[in-house]
Amino acid sequence: MVKSVTVELDVELLEALQKKAASTSCSLSQLVNMAVREFIVDDEELAAVGEGQPEPVISYSEALQELSSPTN
Repeated sequence: MVKSVTVELDVELLEALQKKAASTSCSLSQLVNMAVREFIVDDEELAAVGEGQPEPVISYSEALQELSSPTN
């Protein structure tokens, strides 16, 4: 089942997501679905462990660099 939603993204994040979509031949929807699934799974795994370490905080510009790097 698929439902449609509207999501507001920062312009820079949308541009990085569009570049990632083009370089991976995935749609924006596919990339968002993958990211949300990964976020939920990580969150559930962390809760299951009960004492997991949170991921390190990175800056917005570092996140954009990771998204737009060709190795991702």
